[in-house]
Amino acid sequence: MHYQASLLLMAGIYLAVLVSPGPNFFILSQMALDGHGHSARYVVQGLTSSGLAWALLSIAGVAALLAQHPQLAMALRWLGAAYLVWYGVKLLRAAWRGCTHAQSLSQAPRSRGAAFRMGWFTGMTNPKGAAFWTSAFAASFPAQAPTWFYGITLLLVAVMSLSWHLGITQVFGIPALRSGYLRMERAISGLSGAALVLLGAQRAVSR
Repeated sequence: MHYQASLLLMAGIYLAVLVSPGPNFFILSQMALDGHGHSARYVVQGLTSSGLAWALLSIAGVAALLAQHPQLAMALRWLGAAYLVWYGVKLLRAAWRGCTHAQSLSQAPRSRGAAFRMGWFTGMTNPKGAAFWTSAFAASFPAQAPTWFYGITLLLVAVMSLSWHLGITQVFGIPALRSGYLRMERAISGLSGAALVLLGAQRAVSR
């Protein structure tokens, strides 16, 4: 697989994980609605930093191990495919049943540091994110990638995380827009779930 295709694959998987409803969205949107957009931006920095930390941990292990153990590379590919299908089916079931993740999760942090730590802790302890970085992301990262690919990958993670999460703080500061998003949550869960299942199937059959 060409490196450009690997980047597109990782971007597609990461985008599906980012847009699926979860704690990050509800924390940031509720902070924005409560008039704490300034603090929410520091939460975004914490979330992005946690994503970069997970990516670095994943890359550090994958770069050496996959180059020396092709069997491990195959196992990681299948693990990543299984995770994508599992999480995709989970989203599809939630969409079918009309389930919602909406709940009041945020309280305004009292300082910039507290806001950053809130984002960092949320990102590092989010089971969905941890499973993604240690399985699907790792399985998508090509073995023996050139040095530039590492930098581009980290830049991709940072730009996508910042863009999505900052977008939440800006757009969903308007109550009517956030209400509209929540009304579409079921459809978004279904579309994200279907995309993840298809990506998982592609990983399972690719060589």
